[in-house]
Amino acid sequence: MSVAELFEQRKTESQWNTSYPLSSQDWKQYTIYKQLSFEGIQEMSFYIHIPFCKQLCAFCEYTRMICPDDLLQEKYIETLRRDIEKFKISYPNITLRGFDIGGGTPTALSEDCFDSLLNVYDWTISNLALAIDFEPSIEATFSTLSQSKIKRMVCSGIKRLSLGVQSTNSEVLCSQHRERISHDDMAYWIKVAKSEGIEKINLDLMYGLSGMTGQTIENDLALIKSLSPEQVTLYELRTNMIGSKAIPPKHVLWLQYNHFYDALINMGYHAVYGQNTFSKSLSDEGASSYLRSRMLYGTPYKGFGISAQSMSLLGISYNTGKSSSHIKDLISSDSYEVGDTYLLPPKEMAGKYIAIAAYNGSFSVEKAGAFLKSNFLNEYSPAINFCLENDYIILQDDKLSITKKGFEYYGAVFSLFYNQH
Repeated sequence: MSVAELFEQRKTESQWNTSYPLSSQDWKQYTIYKQLSFEGIQEMSFYIHIPFCKQLCAFCEYTRMICPDDLLQEKYIETLRRDIEKFKISYPNITLRGFDIGGGTPTALSEDCFDSLLNVYDWTISNLALAIDFEPSIEATFSTLSQSKIKRMVCSGIKRLSLGVQSTNSEVLCSQHRERISHDDMAYWIKVAKSEGIEKINLDLMYGLSGMTGQTIENDLALIKSLSPEQVTLYELRTNMIGSKAIPPKHVLWLQYNHFYDALINMGYHAVYGQNTFSKSLSDEGASSYLRSRMLYGTPYKGFGISAQSMSLLGISYNTGKSSSHIKDLISSDSYEVGDTYLLPPKEMAGKYIAIAAYNGSFSVEKAGAFLKSNFLNEYSPAINFCLENDYIILQDDKLSITKKGFEYYGAVFSLFYNQH
């Protein structure tokens, strides 16, 4: 099948986005029955997954469950600590580029358990080298914040707080099993966070949700203008290997992204077209250093907790619990490390890097070539030439970037550089 035929086949199919691989079966042949090696890696990032929420949103694609009692919360955190300790013993000389705590909802933990989690964070970084641009971050919802939890974050040096909004419209949120938070409540908690020492607030918004219109987007933008967070992240509703969703047509998604993008740029936020993170600063890409290092540089990362993903220079691994509907049964495990590990060939590693970088609307040709272990421009010249000729991408210096025309079908464009032909 030619590149043009492949593009035509994929351009309206929702599964072609930033999800890679499309199915866990795609990598079955690369399975190895041992831990993913990080030998020889000097710089990397850490991620802790907290799979607990006060309510389960329909759009969420991550492993999560209703928050259990304190006993199970503490059990989960203790197992995290043991897994981290084993990793640090094996790899004591790494430098951390980033450290994100996400979920789920980390702040859904009880006050005592949240304190225990941050104690684990403090202990984890205590004897490791930190990169100059190290900027840890934690995810939260407004309804699970407390002043003591915010104080505890700042005490640990976590000064970036990412808060989920998704939409301001009650009907849109109700259809996703999510509660609406009032503008006054959001403004109050942002004021508290800033007074306690949080320096960067990121607000997450979504597009593609059922019931979204031009007017609901305008209302979302009015909220952003009023609250004036340092960063905004836009997430598209998408399908992936865990499940399919009722996704609007590509043209509708494209129009909704453009609506947000144009307005946010006019408000003074910075982002290149096709990027999903926006910032008032030109220097931080609108993301934590964990996300920056993944998207821009393909930096290896290690995930701790149920279903957390890791990437070394050799492959990808998922901790126990990926796609599991019995998370509660897994909490009492002695370790969450026994999951699925894939030793990947160069084309698969390059494809995974490109899928991650696609959130930034571009990827580094040099970095893709390093994963590929060959000249990327030569290896993918038919796909590159097709996209250049049709104005789907531009190639400037080391960057291959999506155009406004190409972004309508960005999944089909970027997937031409995956290994699933």
